[in-house]
Amino acid sequence: MSSSHRYFTTPIYYANGSPHAGHVYTTILASILKKHYLTRGFSTKFLTGLDEHGEAVESKAKELGLKPQELVNEMAKQWGAAFEKFAIDYDVFLRTSSPEHTKNVIEILNYCYAKGDIYYGEHEGYYCINCEAFLTASERDENNHCLVHKRPTELRKEGNYFFKTSKYRNELRTLIQNKQITQQERFSNELLSLLEHLDGDLSISRPKTRLTWGIELPFDSSHVAYVWFDALPNYVTGIGGLNEARNSPYWKNVYHLLGKDILKFHGIFWPAMCLSLDIPVPKLLLTGWILKDGHKMSKSLGNVLSVDQILHYGRDMFSNFVFRSVNPGEDIDVSWKAYFERYNSDLANGVGNLLSRTLAMVEKYFSKAIPQFFPEYLNEEQKQNAIFVTETANKVAKSFDEFKIADALHEIWKIIAFADKHIAEQKPWEIAKNNDEESMARLANVIATVVASLRAVGYLAYPFFPEKMKELLISIGEKIDNSTEFYSQIKNYFNIHSGFKLNEMPKLYSRIDIVAELAKMSEEKQAPPTQAIQKTQPTISIDDFAKVEMRVGAVISAELVEGSDKLLKLVVSLGEFGCKQIFAGIRQWVKPEEIANRKVIIVANLAPRKMKFGTSEGMMLATDTVDGRVSPIYLPEELKEGAKLS
Repeated sequence: MSSSHRYFTTPIYYANGSPHAGHVYTTILASILKKHYLTRGFSTKFLTGLDEHGEAVESKAKELGLKPQELVNEMAKQWGAAFEKFAIDYDVFLRTSSPEHTKNVIEILNYCYAKGDIYYGEHEGYYCINCEAFLTASERDENNHCLVHKRPTELRKEGNYFFKTSKYRNELRTLIQNKQITQQERFSNELLSLLEHLDGDLSISRPKTRLTWGIELPFDSSHVAYVWFDALPNYVTGIGGLNEARNSPYWKNVYHLLGKDILKFHGIFWPAMCLSLDIPVPKLLLTGWILKDGHKMSKSLGNVLSVDQILHYGRDMFSNFVFRSVNPGEDIDVSWKAYFERYNSDLANGVGNLLSRTLAMVEKYFSKAIPQFFPEYLNEEQKQNAIFVTETANKVAKSFDEFKIADALHEIWKIIAFADKHIAEQKPWEIAKNNDEESMARLANVIATVVASLRAVGYLAYPFFPEKMKELLISIGEKIDNSTEFYSQIKNYFNIHSGFKLNEMPKLYSRIDIVAELAKMSEEKQAPPTQAIQKTQPTISIDDFAKVEMRVGAVISAELVEGSDKLLKLVVSLGEFGCKQIFAGIRQWVKPEEIANRKVIIVANLAPRKMKFGTSEGMMLATDTVDGRVSPIYLPEELKEGAKLS
């Protein structure tokens, strides 16, 4: 990476679903990159946002009885709130339904059309609504199911406008081979293979007879722009439009972060569009997938780690696990045991424990005042540490420039390992038994060396753990007003704030009892009894029965509960009586999509029960089927939501 400008972007996420761990991973990574380059004095921009047009959004809105704009407005609030919880400090939150984006897409369409790169034609193929794309044979299984979403595709034939991707095939091949699209070897090879098997040009429109929710083509009002030709130009909108993309130093140094499942669109079609638009071709930084149960996390597969689950254990635990595990581009398989172990090892027992021990020694041996260095008494190891820390800072910068983020964290933690080893070998508690001048100077050098090490860790790890590293730096007297100076401060190794009086002694990270935590996670805490109705029941009086309030409920959403092999989480509408969240133990027999939008029987006046996964506010009745399964008791569609059963 060169120049002093950086423009980092995430994919703009589909507005027909809520964020999950995969989205959080990519977006936090962009935030880390932005913060790191800021600490090195770079000018940075960071874009994220929502892809709000297309068939999937229109279909979801229709399902919910909403207008598409109403749905995306609500989803934008949800995504914005989620990113706020994770302290995502983006500069641009781009929404493709915005007027400025519509204007930009129309300008781009007109430019490519005038250049002769857009034409009308007919196309037949297998279409995946989740991918928003026609799939090639290699992207479908023998049953024509999408290999990513594990769902059936639809054979479609229609007239669309096409972009001449094939016109740029040779230029694309050269760019890929010269690592000008991505420097990640495995993805360059994959792009070459995709280019070799490219089947025709890119369909860029849909007739209004099938899809109306999109940007109307300026040269044919009967068509709207297909989602990818609408979505990909968002990066240009975010920089200020085509003119800015041709002249801005940010666009000359733009890096698109994206998952490998959308490599073809960003690595083949988008560069071809950029060539047509006469703007520099962006660089791609590919991430792997966060896997759960061996599969990429996907709402359609039901194996999603929710934002709330991640936040329950904190952003730092999540960041430490995913960014320490492997460099971006490799898949990460989440195991809760490994998740907790890495947290304890790196954060609680690592930097957290080192800070606590160091501050305790400053308090005990130097009356809470950070000691100064005594150069004449520095031993060789302490002198070498000053060189080592500077070299580490350089290695961290190099790792970031090469998109090897895990390597950067490993380098930072070597400083912690040195500091722990230094304390163990120097035994400051033994030195402190002597009160002579030399012993006190040697003791001061041990503590000052560890403080200098912690100071370097605070500045280097700040992009990963911003709030906690600020606490660390403040606790040892560092000024944190200007993060653009953080990196340069590291090389002033001996400039610790000697004489600074400790006031607050933060405990950065508390250790987790892994055995207890895993035990809690494996428990089904008071799951409501929604399994089969018992074949025999003790008798009750009519007065007892009158206490039970059963009503007609409409299931408006259903999803799998992470960490449970029994539960579905349902949101059930009771009409004028509002909605209730209910955890039902039917996961083994009923898929979320099978129960969604169905009417069922709800015990509406059951006292709420707090569970590990949330509060269950009622009970859904279910019973045995003739084939030995369990099924909800489904009711006719014409029954009124909230109507009382008696």
